[in-house]
Amino acid sequence: MVIALAGITGKIRLGTTVLIVPYRHPLLIARMAANLNDLSGGRLVLGVGAGWAVQEFGALGVPFRQRGKLTDDYLRAVRAAWADEADYRGGRIPIWVGGNSDAGLRRAVRLGEAWHPLRFTMPWLREAVGRMTALADELRRPVPGLAPRIALRLAGSPVTGPGRLAGEGTIGQVLDDLAQLRLLGADTVVLDPFSGDPGETLRPEEAWQALSTVWARTPHLREQP
Repeated sequence: MVIALAGITGKIRLGTTVLIVPYRHPLLIARMAANLNDLSGGRLVLGVGAGWAVQEFGALGVPFRQRGKLTDDYLRAVRAAWADEADYRGGRIPIWVGGNSDAGLRRAVRLGEAWHPLRFTMPWLREAVGRMTALADELRRPVPGLAPRIALRLAGSPVTGPGRLAGEGTIGQVLDDLAQLRLLGADTVVLDPFSGDPGETLRPEEAWQALSTVWARTPHLREQP
């Protein structure tokens, strides 16, 4: 699917959100990503994570308790493969590191161009960005960029309560979330309208409508060509 999109698009960025790193050999990840980046003219973003599904690790024969170390080691191997590939012409592929834990934050600081948190409340994110900055200072590393993915759930009336996720509620609430994310340093926000029901893929109209509604109300936040 991503290869097909690379062929029929010319400007939008393409990415994984997220690829579970320990599931694949690092050289396979490096080659697949480099090839797709070439095919798309340098538009790939590699979103990665350490994974959480114990059953999947068991089915693949990958030690679940070592997933963090494997992810770190594999990402270093991927970067080394890109650096050593003499015929690689696609430019630098940005790595967005997912994970809302302290381990994910530390991985983003050490190995990523951006931190890619998934589905969170705004108060939690503000505190987490502070922790990420502190970790970067501790490790004497640059603070990575912020590229969050939020759950897009438009509602006719305001969603209230401390558990409201960024992206949930009226269009006004969503627009306010996007403005706050920009103030926190996010230059890219991924809007995720999928609620978890596989049947939604057969009925994409509601998701497209939600995305179109946000698009129409945010001309000031769009990237310039």
